[in-house]
Amino acid sequence: MSRIEGIVRLFFGKKESCSEAEIKQKRQRGVILTAGAAAVSKVFMTLIPLITVRITLDYLGIELYGLWNAATSFFAMFSFADLGLGSGLQTELSRAATFGDGEVNRKIITSVYVMLAGVAFLMSVFWGLAYPFVDWPSVLNVQDGEGAQLAGCVLFVIVVPTIINIPASLIQRTQLALQEGYRYHLWQCAGSCLGLLLVLLVAKINLGPVVMIGAVSSVTVVTALLNSFVYYGFQQPGLRPSLRFFDSQISKGLLQTGLAFFVLSVLTALSLSLDNYLVGKAAGMDAVTPYALQYKIAGMISTVTLMLSTPMWTANGEALSRGDYDWVKKATRKVVWISLLFSASASVGCLLFAKPVLDILSGGAVAVSYGTLLGMCLMQVLLSFTSPFFMVLNGAKIIRFQVVLYLVFAAVSLPLKIFLAEMLGPAAIAWTGAVFYLFFITVPTFLRARKVFL
Repeated sequence: MSRIEGIVRLFFGKKESCSEAEIKQKRQRGVILTAGAAAVSKVFMTLIPLITVRITLDYLGIELYGLWNAATSFFAMFSFADLGLGSGLQTELSRAATFGDGEVNRKIITSVYVMLAGVAFLMSVFWGLAYPFVDWPSVLNVQDGEGAQLAGCVLFVIVVPTIINIPASLIQRTQLALQEGYRYHLWQCAGSCLGLLLVLLVAKINLGPVVMIGAVSSVTVVTALLNSFVYYGFQQPGLRPSLRFFDSQISKGLLQTGLAFFVLSVLTALSLSLDNYLVGKAAGMDAVTPYALQYKIAGMISTVTLMLSTPMWTANGEALSRGDYDWVKKATRKVVWISLLFSASASVGCLLFAKPVLDILSGGAVAVSYGTLLGMCLMQVLLSFTSPFFMVLNGAKIIRFQVVLYLVFAAVSLPLKIFLAEMLGPAAIAWTGAVFYLFFITVPTFLRARKVFL
């Protein structure tokens, strides 16, 4: 039993007011609502980016668009800057909500917000001090042209919203933990529409490439802040963070849970989020754009399947805390089969229609590399199949096992990606990632998750 669960049980004990049937119905409803809202959100987040990609690519050009994607890929590692506390919040709050409510939930939420506000402040100071002294064009492998001139400014408008989003993104974790993820996904729809309006406005007025990149990079944090204002101000004022609810004991428990998630986030980012950057280092910025555009198409596959599996994290945590292993087993099996069938079918469609889609996105400037795309599609199928089992492990707080897997995966795959990319080109990065993910992540995760059911 975790420190937080102990505190919750001490104050509230176990709830007995609802029947098992009512509890399962509520759990199922939360999963369905979140998945349904995610599906609606995905329609917007699929169609609108297809429009914005064409507009931004035409506006920025091949080199600057490649620079933007490489920089975003490089600083994707900032996603682990929350020290795993976001994931810790989602895990512990979902379990706490099973046994208690009100003040304890508010203490959990407040404690995480306070700690991550401190992290964001420290990162801002560090970034402000380091920014003037780093040769950013050299880091991003752009030595001349407009890309070299704008590299520092582009990084600035990417990093600043990313830092602000560290505490702001906690609204997503809170809503998912309380099985209200549908609210977050509906706000994502609004954010996609806002992003399109900003892109059209910047292009129409011709405010310049830096403003264009900054506008797109800021949409996520602006949406999160608006969602937080509405949720804590009007929908759930009883959960609103307040300094008087900060609890040092709960913070320690969250840090213990979050530390494992932190390490896992670092390893995941290193393993899966650096491909665009590695392509740029191996083949130059001009090679990043074709690779990034193809990944945008293929990446939609796992994004859709994640809509199904992500709500299971919270639901699994709540079900396992009640000892309802049978529900977890049956629900996971359904999600796995749906994810596998969809990802395999979508991969075939991706290979068939990639050329016309790329022609639309790039105006015919980018050609399809079917060797690269096939490797990407294989990776998407593996991610889709594996994700539901990760939700079982997350719900059961089996995190160290995942850390070990990703540590081995990163240690083996990253050096090979760098080595093979210089010899064989960008396709080697996609295939190396997929093959090693199968053996070092998918198979062990499947076998470990099965033990939870037994």
